[in-house]
Amino acid sequence: MDSENDAAVAKAQFRHTLLAIRQVLGEKGAKDIVQSAKLDVKLASLPPDNSDRTFKEQDYAHLLHTIEVTYGERGPQILNRIGKESLHIILRDQPGLMGTAKRVMSLWSPEQRIEFILEAIIDTQRKTYPQTEIWLEGKDGKLAYIEQNCIVCYGRQSPKPVCYLTTGFISEAIHWATEKEIEVKETACTAAGDAYCRCTVDTAIHRSNITLSD
Repeated sequence: MDSENDAAVAKAQFRHTLLAIRQVLGEKGAKDIVQSAKLDVKLASLPPDNSDRTFKEQDYAHLLHTIEVTYGERGPQILNRIGKESLHIILRDQPGLMGTAKRVMSLWSPEQRIEFILEAIIDTQRKTYPQTEIWLEGKDGKLAYIEQNCIVCYGRQSPKPVCYLTTGFISEAIHWATEKEIEVKETACTAAGDAYCRCTVDTAIHRSNITLSD
């Protein structure tokens, strides 16, 4: 995403994230975060639910980083919860489509459902951000959601992966599709100096809770 237009964040994504922040932190907590990030002028009103890309990556990543810094050790957990809530906001906006998908997936194995939901997320991201390089990789019983030009950690530098919102969103999407609690682990992150952000999930489901290894 090199051009000015390609480097922007869709209004709908900002909207869903802001609504999720309100849900997790409350109205006052969300307002305080927006003010601390110095985005209260740009976000004076809730963005419309469309794919127009007018907000900058820097603003989106900075908003999330402000939450992480403000809440300290609790920051990653809170961002993960915001990612999960973002998924439910999207589901509530499309009840008919989601209901149909759920009925179709009921005929599939959990492993098939995981692959389907990850491909659906990737397809949506590609449609919203055509210049983004994003793909699904399968190896040794694991699937990896891989993304370059990540807007969640855009411009950040960190000794460890920081895309907590992304892992929360993906893990909740998998839970919605499979009704199983499956950990999603970020094993590479551009903020940590890697070439891409990589979120890994084990598709060999043997129990309700699975701990992933790199």
